[in-house]
Amino acid sequence: MPGEFEPAALMAEAEARTGLRDYGGREFLEPLGVLCGSLDKEAPLSEVGRAQHRERLIAFLVNRLTLFEWIRRHPEIREEDIGAPVVIVGLPRTGTTMLYRMLAAAEGLTAPLFYEAHRIAPDFDWDFDPAHDSRIPEGDAAVAAMMQAMPELASIYPFETLAPEESIFLYRGAFLSTGEQSQALIPAYNDWFRTADKTPAYAYLKLAGQFLQWQRKRSGRHVAGSRWLFKTPDHIHGLEELIKVFPGVHIIQTHRDPITTIPSICSFIHVLHAPSVARDDAKDIGDAWSAMFAGSMTRALAIRARHPGRFLDIWYKDTVANPRKVAEDVFGFIGQPLTEAGWTEMQKWRDANQREARPSHAYTLEEFGLSEARIRAEFRDYRAKFIEPAA
Repeated sequence: MPGEFEPAALMAEAEARTGLRDYGGREFLEPLGVLCGSLDKEAPLSEVGRAQHRERLIAFLVNRLTLFEWIRRHPEIREEDIGAPVVIVGLPRTGTTMLYRMLAAAEGLTAPLFYEAHRIAPDFDWDFDPAHDSRIPEGDAAVAAMMQAMPELASIYPFETLAPEESIFLYRGAFLSTGEQSQALIPAYNDWFRTADKTPAYAYLKLAGQFLQWQRKRSGRHVAGSRWLFKTPDHIHGLEELIKVFPGVHIIQTHRDPITTIPSICSFIHVLHAPSVARDDAKDIGDAWSAMFAGSMTRALAIRARHPGRFLDIWYKDTVANPRKVAEDVFGFIGQPLTEAGWTEMQKWRDANQREARPSHAYTLEEFGLSEARIRAEFRDYRAKFIEPAA
């Protein structure tokens, strides 16, 4: 379809579906333009894949339009104080989800749920009764559709409608995240993303947090004094901007050897790409994703040096084998008491979510064109600081 990835055409369709035109600013146009050009000219998409990606972009624009319409109707949303969040970051497959969902079970912390992150803006006629929130059955349908299209996800990532979900989904409307690369090979966008200012993405995340808090207060789900807990490996690419937008942020960085984690995330991305590609792209994924995270991790080391005391380091092996100690370290770091009731809820979550209950996840370096030698070279400084001393 000619012009199917033209930003103006996508925006016109989103506006026609909603009757809205206020996007809350124009800063998203540059990333959207780069992304659309890369999808149109570079991504090895099938015809079905092109249609899927076009619809995905329109959905993000619709979500953005409805978010800012809610704010127009209720400007007090911008006055919500979401405080200093606690943010989990690290290479993918380093136990971030396990740690995130365990901590979110405790009193004193709160996290966005899948159905909220999937569609931040509820229906305009919602009465704020959670039982009447159409996003919950919509979330159920979205999870079911993903599992039907990509059954391999059962062994890789546990999507659940009512479970805490990655904060990357909250700022997809900024078109400024690795959520884009997770859907298709887009080299030009990837090159642009490497040096792009991520501040608009974190401003959008802050606004999304304010909106969620406002919704939860109206629906009786907000717990006064709770701190927001956010998590996504995507934050490793924008740590400086994260700290700028959330100056009081506490950052928990998880660690595991990239010799294990990089092929694992490549396997995940390969599964996500599969429904929409016209050819196998495993080797391309390996090359792009290893280089992307290696570069960002090197930059992260320099950012950490500029912000001493801002980070708490947690190793995957400890999250698995010594979760009580990890919880104590986290709550000590953020300056909140770890209550017995809080730990009991975390332990209940762990008991109900044993990794052994899901299928095993098999992958190799070689299937993605990678080698131990390459990973050791690309992540040399990171491994020397965080992996080799802990071995």
